[in-house]
Amino acid sequence: MAKKNDVVGLAKTTAKKPAARKPAAKKPAAKPVAKPEPTKEELRDQKAKETVSKLLADSPITKLEKKDELLELDEVVEEPKGLEWLEEQVTLLNQKNQDLSAELEVFKIENQQLRAGTGISKNDGDVKKVVIDLFNELQENFIRMGIDSQGMGNFRIYTPGFLNRMIKFFPFLEEVKRY
Repeated sequence: MAKKNDVVGLAKTTAKKPAARKPAAKKPAAKPVAKPEPTKEELRDQKAKETVSKLLADSPITKLEKKDELLELDEVVEEPKGLEWLEEQVTLLNQKNQDLSAELEVFKIENQQLRAGTGISKNDGDVKKVVIDLFNELQENFIRMGIDSQGMGNFRIYTPGFLNRMIKFFPFLEEVKRY
């Protein structure tokens, strides 16, 4: 029976007890809300606004209330130009086109003349003769010097001498000489 009493006693202790009421907390009296201290950015912005106000105090920009100082533009209404104006413009453009076409033809002719004059022509015997002389001189030197045992030619072209020889054959090269 001791167990029975224990179970009954246990049941009695685990039964719900009425919850104790907590006393209502008293709210403190409303204190006046202090303004939060401004941040660095707010202080900077405030100082900037004050500085701008001081600088613009005497400026005419802030006093644009007077209409005497404003510039009023008259609106120009363009009338349609008509058929005569259009015909005149077409005529001017056609004339300009003809001028440009004539200029283009002149440039084409000059271009053809320059292209034809760059090579050795059959009529320019002096240049052709001198080039053949230079080629023959180089060819004779190469043949005369022969080939060494390794199959390399013994004839060596030394640049300054070769360039001087070209100037002798082509006198106009003296103008572009840089060495």
